[in-house]
Amino acid sequence: MDEVADGLFVGTTEDASDEVLLHEHNIATVVSLTHGEPRSGFLSDVTVESVPMTDGPQNDSQAFTEAVRTVVAHRDSGDRVLVHCSAGASRSPSVAATAIACRSETTLNDSFNQVLERRPETDPHDALVRQAARVIDGGLD
Repeated sequence: MDEVADGLFVGTTEDASDEVLLHEHNIATVVSLTHGEPRSGFLSDVTVESVPMTDGPQNDSQAFTEAVRTVVAHRDSGDRVLVHCSAGASRSPSVAATAIACRSETTLNDSFNQVLERRPETDPHDALVRQAARVIDGGLD
Protein backbone atom coordinates (compact mmCIF):
# COMPACT_ATOMS: atom_id res chain seq x y z
CA MET A 1 0.00 0.00 0.00
CA ASP A 2 1.37 3.38 -1.01
CA GLU A 3 0.29 6.92 -0.16
CA VAL A 4 -0.04 8.57 -3.58
CA ALA A 5 -1.38 11.89 -2.26
CA ASP A 6 -2.05 13.26 1.19
CA GLY A 7 -4.47 10.78 2.79
CA LEU A 8 -5.01 8.82 -0.45
CA PHE A 9 -3.57 5.32 -0.73
CA VAL A 10 -3.45 2.74 -3.52
CA GLY A 11 -3.13 -0.94 -2.81
CA THR A 12 -4.07 -4.54 -3.42
CA THR A 13 -6.81 -6.82 -2.19
CA GLU A 14 -4.32 -8.15 0.35
CA ASP A 15 -3.67 -4.61 1.64
CA ALA A 16 -7.39 -4.02 2.03
CA SER A 17 -7.65 -7.24 4.04
CA ASP A 18 -4.80 -6.35 6.39
CA GLU A 19 -6.43 -4.86 9.48
CA VAL A 20 -3.07 -3.97 11.02
CA LEU A 21 -2.05 -2.04 7.90
CA LEU A 22 -5.39 -0.22 7.74
CA HIS A 23 -5.07 0.74 11.40
CA GLU A 24 -1.41 1.82 11.02
CA HIS A 25 -2.38 4.28 8.27
CA ASN A 26 -5.64 5.38 9.95
CA ILE A 27 -7.68 4.37 6.91
CA ALA A 28 -11.31 5.40 7.38
CA THR A 29 -12.64 4.31 3.99
CA VAL A 30 -11.76 1.52 1.59
CA VAL A 31 -12.95 1.89 -1.99
CA SER A 32 -12.98 -1.61 -3.45
CA LEU A 33 -12.83 -1.86 -7.24
CA THR A 34 -12.92 -5.68 -7.35
CA HIS A 35 -15.89 -7.93 -7.94
CA GLY A 36 -15.29 -9.93 -4.77
CA GLU A 37 -14.76 -9.06 -1.15
CA PRO A 38 -11.25 -9.08 0.31
CA ARG A 39 -10.28 -12.29 2.08
CA SER A 40 -10.99 -11.13 5.59
CA GLY A 41 -13.28 -8.63 7.21
CA PHE A 42 -12.54 -4.99 7.81
CA LEU A 43 -12.17 -3.15 11.06
CA SER A 44 -15.57 -2.17 12.38
CA ASP A 45 -14.73 1.52 12.06
CA VAL A 46 -13.72 1.30 8.37
CA THR A 47 -16.32 2.20 5.74
CA VAL A 48 -16.21 -0.03 2.69
CA GLU A 49 -17.50 1.32 -0.62
CA SER A 50 -17.73 -1.26 -3.40
CA VAL A 51 -17.59 -0.01 -6.99
CA PRO A 52 -16.79 -3.10 -9.08
CA MET A 53 -14.76 -2.39 -12.21
CA THR A 54 -13.02 -4.48 -14.82
CA ASP A 55 -9.61 -3.70 -16.21
CA GLY A 56 -9.60 -2.65 -19.84
CA PRO A 57 -11.99 -1.50 -22.54
CA GLN A 58 -14.87 -3.62 -21.23
CA ASN A 59 -15.03 -1.48 -18.07
CA ASP A 60 -18.25 0.50 -17.65
CA SER A 61 -17.36 4.20 -17.80
CA GLN A 62 -20.15 4.98 -15.32
CA ALA A 63 -18.47 2.69 -12.79
CA PHE A 64 -15.19 4.56 -13.31
CA THR A 65 -16.89 7.91 -12.75
CA GLU A 66 -18.70 6.57 -9.67
CA ALA A 67 -15.43 5.28 -8.22
CA VAL A 68 -13.79 8.70 -8.67
CA ARG A 69 -16.84 10.44 -7.14
CA THR A 70 -16.68 8.09 -4.16
CA VAL A 71 -12.98 8.74 -3.56
CA VAL A 72 -13.39 12.51 -3.92
CA ALA A 73 -16.40 12.60 -1.57
CA HIS A 74 -14.60 10.70 1.17
CA ARG A 75 -11.40 12.74 0.78
CA ASP A 76 -13.46 15.96 0.83
CA SER A 77 -14.94 14.83 4.14
CA GLY A 78 -11.44 14.32 5.53
CA ASP A 79 -11.29 10.53 5.39
CA ARG A 80 -8.03 8.75 4.73
CA VAL A 81 -8.90 6.49 1.79
CA LEU A 82 -7.46 3.27 0.41
CA VAL A 83 -8.45 2.54 -3.20
CA HIS A 84 -7.74 -1.07 -4.08
CA CYS A 85 -8.05 -3.50 -6.93
CA SER A 86 -6.51 -6.94 -7.30
CA ALA A 87 -2.87 -5.97 -7.91
CA GLY A 88 -3.01 -2.22 -7.32
CA ALA A 89 -1.51 -1.58 -10.75
CA SER A 90 -4.24 -0.42 -13.15
CA ARG A 91 -7.75 0.24 -11.84
CA SER A 92 -6.93 1.73 -8.44
CA PRO A 93 -4.05 3.96 -9.64
CA SER A 94 -6.25 5.22 -12.49
CA VAL A 95 -9.08 6.13 -10.14
CA ALA A 96 -6.67 7.70 -7.64
CA ALA A 97 -4.91 9.79 -10.31
CA THR A 98 -8.25 11.02 -11.63
CA ALA A 99 -9.41 11.96 -8.12
CA ILE A 100 -6.16 13.87 -7.56
CA ALA A 101 -6.62 15.78 -10.82
CA CYS A 102 -10.26 16.56 -9.94
CA ARG A 103 -9.32 18.14 -6.63
CA SER A 104 -6.06 19.92 -7.43
CA GLU A 105 -4.43 22.26 -9.89
CA THR A 106 -2.61 19.23 -11.30
CA THR A 107 -3.17 17.99 -14.83
CA LEU A 108 -4.27 14.41 -15.34
CA ASN A 109 -0.87 13.56 -16.83
CA ASP A 110 0.92 15.04 -13.81
CA SER A 111 -1.45 13.16 -11.48
CA PHE A 112 -0.63 9.86 -13.19
CA ASN A 113 3.07 10.68 -12.93
CA GLN A 114 2.68 11.45 -9.22
CA VAL A 115 0.95 8.12 -8.63
CA LEU A 116 3.62 6.29 -10.65
CA GLU A 117 6.39 8.01 -8.70
CA ARG A 118 4.87 6.94 -5.39
CA ARG A 119 3.66 3.51 -6.56
CA PRO A 120 6.10 2.00 -9.08
CA GLU A 121 3.75 -0.95 -9.77
CA THR A 122 1.40 1.47 -11.55
CA ASP A 123 0.62 0.29 -15.08
CA PRO A 124 -2.80 1.60 -16.09
CA HIS A 125 -4.64 0.11 -19.03
CA ASP A 126 -4.97 2.61 -21.90
CA ALA A 127 -8.76 2.25 -21.83
CA LEU A 128 -8.83 3.40 -18.20
CA VAL A 129 -6.60 6.37 -19.01
CA ARG A 130 -9.09 7.35 -21.72
CA GLN A 131 -11.96 7.02 -19.21
CA ALA A 132 -9.99 9.21 -16.79
CA ALA A 133 -9.60 11.88 -19.47
CA ARG A 134 -13.36 11.81 -20.13
CA VAL A 135 -14.07 12.30 -16.43
CA ILE A 136 -11.73 15.30 -16.32
CA ASP A 137 -13.22 16.76 -19.51
CA GLY A 138 -16.81 16.20 -18.38
CA GLY A 139 -16.43 16.83 -14.65
CA LEU A 140 -17.97 14.87 -11.82
CA ASP A 141 -21.33 16.60 -11.80
